[in-house]
Amino acid sequence: MSDLRQLSEVPHLEPVIKEYESAFRVALHLHRPSRARSKPRDDPGLHVHLFALPSRFPLTAFMGETRMFMLPMAFGLTLREGARQALTLPNRMKKGVVLRDDEGNALAFLHQRNIFILLDVIGQTKDLAPLLLRRLLDHSLAMMMADLAAQSGLHPERLQLILVGQRRTTELQASRWQQTRRASVMGQLKEGRGGRIADEIGFLESEIRSTEETLETASRRITAETRHLQACRRRLGQLRGELDEGGADLARELDRLSEHRDVAEVTGLPAGLRIITRHLQVEHRGKQYALGRFQVDLLYNGEITIHNLTNRHGYYDHPHIWNGTPCLGNVREGLAKLIGEFQLAAASEVIVDFLKTINHKDWHISIEHWGSIPDEGRPASLPPGAPKLVR
Repeated sequence: MSDLRQLSEVPHLEPVIKEYESAFRVALHLHRPSRARSKPRDDPGLHVHLFALPSRFPLTAFMGETRMFMLPMAFGLTLREGARQALTLPNRMKKGVVLRDDEGNALAFLHQRNIFILLDVIGQTKDLAPLLLRRLLDHSLAMMMADLAAQSGLHPERLQLILVGQRRTTELQASRWQQTRRASVMGQLKEGRGGRIADEIGFLESEIRSTEETLETASRRITAETRHLQACRRRLGQLRGELDEGGADLARELDRLSEHRDVAEVTGLPAGLRIITRHLQVEHRGKQYALGRFQVDLLYNGEITIHNLTNRHGYYDHPHIWNGTPCLGNVREGLAKLIGEFQLAAASEVIVDFLKTINHKDWHISIEHWGSIPDEGRPASLPPGAPKLVR
């Protein structure tokens, strides 16, 4: 194993390491093993193992040749060709925490004071590698707050504030990197546009995927920043001796939500709420369509999944929902802010309005698949006396 604590082999990562060490008051040690296996460390500080699996566990000792999988993108950032392989984590790894991206790919494995990075950070370009390291540290340190607090002596709330600041800087740098990369690639395509149609198609497909992930990340960031703003205001009020009414406000929101005419049931989740709607109908070009009942999982980090419980068509829960993932369009930003402020009733109204609105220009599948309702009757799935909802 070669220890990169002096950062002599990766000078472009040095500013990131020093910045995070200074911010969190904890030493960060980089380790780069020769055979993708690295022994977990328990000495002070945090240990970042680059492109490595833990070697202490019996499962990894008998694996033989290390398995890889292709990873074209990580955290919405397109990886360099030739450095798009990632280490496959054993399925039965019991100890530790796995850090995954939105598609379920394992990007890092956290075990006590160790962060095992499974993708090839050093193999990336010198402008992308520091950004990937920042993203990995931002996500990993959020799961290691107890050890950070013990080693740094900082209060957990103070550490959360520091982490918010670090993430904000990371997102600004990611935005600049994306803009620079796009300008460079588009310039190259324009110079040789005659024989580069296939290259441009590949670039645009990558951009669509990257932008979709960026939008999801931005939505969660809006929620997190709004939540952070609320927490700062609440803490400031406490320091000034003001009465904290946050709990009462949340209770009022839940009461309003349970009284919503299109909400049949509200239940709590470990990190959010589950809302079951009544049977919803929608009007499109003079015809009524029965969409069915929906299950909306509204998580406090800004994530939203919506599943059709009674009238799903293949992977399509709704003309604007594929496999539980809604295409929220221009309501995404406002919805993220409402969730961040715990305005749950207002957020639910936006979601129900979204479900009862059809736009044929950007739907995934035609509303015709749900079948129109005859003027003289109602669908059998609609309970007797249910109101006819018209949008």
